[in-house]
Amino acid sequence: MVCFMLITGLAGAQAPARVLLLGTFHFENPGLDVAKFEDANVLSPRRQAELNELIERLKAFRPTKIFVEFPPESQARVDSAVLNYKRGALKPRASEMHQLGYRLAKELNLPTVYGVDYRQSDFPFDSLVKMMTGAQQFALLGAMKRSIDSIQNAFNAALKTHTLRELLLDANSARTRAFQVNGYYQFLEAGPADHHVGAFLTSEWWRRNMIIAANILKRLTPQDDRILVIFGSGHTALLHELFQNHPRVQVVPVETVLQ
Repeated sequence: MVCFMLITGLAGAQAPARVLLLGTFHFENPGLDVAKFEDANVLSPRRQAELNELIERLKAFRPTKIFVEFPPESQARVDSAVLNYKRGALKPRASEMHQLGYRLAKELNLPTVYGVDYRQSDFPFDSLVKMMTGAQQFALLGAMKRSIDSIQNAFNAALKTHTLRELLLDANSARTRAFQVNGYYQFLEAGPADHHVGAFLTSEWWRRNMIIAANILKRLTPQDDRILVIFGSGHTALLHELFQNHPRVQVVPVETVLQ
C-alpha cells in the first residue's frame, strides 16, 4: 500500500497531459483487418478538401507530441521520412500516418512523430475459427460472421455519403468504443472445453494495447501537456479504457475537437 501511495503521489505531482485518442480506419486500406472495407480514396480532390478541414481542427488542439501506429524499432526510418516529407522530397501516400501524422508534424513544426505500436508474433484468429468449427459452436460462429458483415456493410454505406470528419466522429463515439471493447469478450467461450483459444486471443489483444499504452507513457516528458494518438479505432477503444483512470493523462473527447 505504501508503494502504491508513493507511485500515485509522484504521478500526481504533475498536471496530467491531455491526450486526444483519434481512432481511424485505415486510409490506405491494406486489407489486414478481418472486416474488409472499401477504399476511401483519400487522395481524391473531395477527400483532400475534407482532410484540410480535419487538419485545421486538429491543429487547433496544438499537440506537442504525436504518436502513430508504427513500431518503436522503426523510429529512425520514421524520422527520416518526416524530414523528407517536410522538405517536399517524399510523395505523400494515402495512409493516415502521412495524411494526418506527417502533415500535422510539418504544419505544427514538430520534429517527428513517434512510433509506439507493438506487433504480435501470434494472433490466432484462424485457429479460433477452426476450433470453434471443431467444437460445433455454429451459433457463435454465425453471430461473429453477422457482426463482421454488419460492420463492413455499415462502413461501406457510410463511405458513400459521409465526410471524413463524420466517419471519424462515428469511429470515436461512445457507442463504437463500447462495440470495439465488448466484441472481443464474445470470444472468451470460443473453442472446446479443454482449450482456451478464445481467452488467449482476447488476452493477446489486450496485451498488445497495454504495451502500446506503456510505450506512450514512457515517451511522455513534463513538456508534453497535449498529445495526439493516431491509431486504428480498435486500438483507441482499448487505450481509452486504459487511460481514462490513469493519473498521468486526461482523455479529451474527440467530439470536442472535431465537432
